[in-house]
Amino acid sequence: MDSTVARRYATAIADATLNGGNLEQVAKELESFAELMKGSEDLRHALLNPVFTAAEREKALGAILGRLGLSEVTTRFLKLVGSKNRFAVMDAIARTVRRLADTRAGRVRAHVDTASPLSADAQDSLRRALEKRTGRSIELTVAVDPSLLGGLRTRIGFTVLDGTLRSQLDGLKESLLRAE
Repeated sequence: MDSTVARRYATAIADATLNGGNLEQVAKELESFAELMKGSEDLRHALLNPVFTAAEREKALGAILGRLGLSEVTTRFLKLVGSKNRFAVMDAIARTVRRLADTRAGRVRAHVDTASPLSADAQDSLRRALEKRTGRSIELTVAVDPSLLGGLRTRIGFTVLDGTLRSQLDGLKESLLRAE
């Protein structure tokens, strides 16, 4: 249910940006707002707790939005989300808007786990190789995972490219067991 609601709201804001809005900016602002909600128990309490009346929640939201300096499109959208009592799915909305913005820009996000840090040149080379493979622009996020013995594991959407030493050793083990 939450993903359906998030998709509906995300599609609405994406459509609203077709007429002069900037979906990339809106996506960044919604991600920031979702992070702010995650990081502030007081904010979550003020926006989600049914103890507060709709007018009190609207007043709290207005005070917050006034300080954040968000675009008019994002501000109106957040007020709509608040009026419909949908802040519980704000994180899902922000993630869905990000995916729509990436799709519109012809970009995909790739997350890479490595056994040791990659140099800037290695990251750039990896990005170019992934762009060649996917035919799309890649937004690369790299994290060090010390539990990996070596190599790297890349996630692009639902696709996992596992070039870790552990997966290669497991493949070798399976091949040897089948050969017996």
